[in-house]
Amino acid sequence: MKLLHTADWHAGRTLHGQSRTPEIRQVLREIAELAQLEAVELILVAGDLFDSKYPTPDAEEAVYEFFLTTAKAGIPSVVIAGNHDSPLRLDAVGRVLRLAEVHVVGEARVAGQGGVLELAVKGELVRIAALPFVSERRIVKVAELKSDPGAWRDRYRQGMRTLINNLTAGFSGDAVNLLMMHTTMEGATLANSEHTFHCTEAYTVSADLVPEGVNYLALGHIHKPQVVVGLAENQARYAGSIIQLDFGEEGDHKAVYLIEAAPKQPTQVLERRLKGGRRLKHFRCQRAELERYLPEIARCDGWAKLSITVERLEPGLKDRLKADHPNLLIVEQSVPGSKRLDLPGVDHTMRLVEAYAQYYREGRGATLPDDLRAAFEALYNEAHEPVLSGSTEAHAEGLSNGTAGAA
Repeated sequence: MKLLHTADWHAGRTLHGQSRTPEIRQVLREIAELAQLEAVELILVAGDLFDSKYPTPDAEEAVYEFFLTTAKAGIPSVVIAGNHDSPLRLDAVGRVLRLAEVHVVGEARVAGQGGVLELAVKGELVRIAALPFVSERRIVKVAELKSDPGAWRDRYRQGMRTLINNLTAGFSGDAVNLLMMHTTMEGATLANSEHTFHCTEAYTVSADLVPEGVNYLALGHIHKPQVVVGLAENQARYAGSIIQLDFGEEGDHKAVYLIEAAPKQPTQVLERRLKGGRRLKHFRCQRAELERYLPEIARCDGWAKLSITVERLEPGLKDRLKADHPNLLIVEQSVPGSKRLDLPGVDHTMRLVEAYAQYYREGRGATLPDDLRAAFEALYNEAHEPVLSGSTEAHAEGLSNGTAGAA
């Protein structure tokens, strides 16, 4: 049977205030068209459909349009939740998506309770062990976090081994046996756009946890397409993200995998590179070279980032450059030898509340709401007032009344 493996769509993503959802929608249409042209019989989506647990309407529209298109073409899908997704939300909408032959596993489940799916695809049986992202906090007890880090890794791997063994125990030679996971495999190369906390060495899965009876392991979570260290080249892959999500992915190609699998037969994997999505480009120059670089930035048909080495910070330079170059999302200034951190896009001369407003605008693409601004300013002022007798009790009372909760 012919499968298509994709992951890490991150619909709803913004990059310094710029929505990437139109690009993601474009690429999802490209993938749906590819699935039809290649006569794919099953689509595997290995997590992180959305960039947020509370996706925006346009992000949901882009994702559900994909499944409507593939459903009309008669191509079923299997979807697991990633660390960016809301498992409960996906499970809830999954009951409706079943009408479009989309099988969703949001919360991690054991075999016999929805963790293993058996589907008949063009007369062939496919057995899918679906393991969504499982937080390390659910496997490693809080009390154990004070112990040796090596013990955390062992405890995490032991828990993951138990889950994988449970889900794959029924694998047999009469079916195509697939394992889907959203996790970090040992030796994986990061794209530097992932949530690093969920990709640390303390919480990795080793290749020896994957049973030999697995025809193919479809992975999500790491944004760079790659094979898996310790497994056969055609037995497991990370599909990677479908667009360059952040400047850490500059130069990375994006792809989906076409898999040909049959019971008791070696699996064949073909890479199909994606064409859609605007590419990211990071320019670096000295202040004296800036004018020479500006025409190149103007010709860039993707999103640009500019890092300038200056003798002293120039307030307003970023705003002028971005006004003249709409594709320029980030302007950083750095002073050699300076101990002060020049955070991306931050003007150190502005008030903290204004810096917060800028952070909110660039992160969410919207103006900071008045009530949130007021709450932030109140907390800032309170933090800088002299400590008075009884102030702790007053603050606790304020928290219980919700006056500080808006921040």
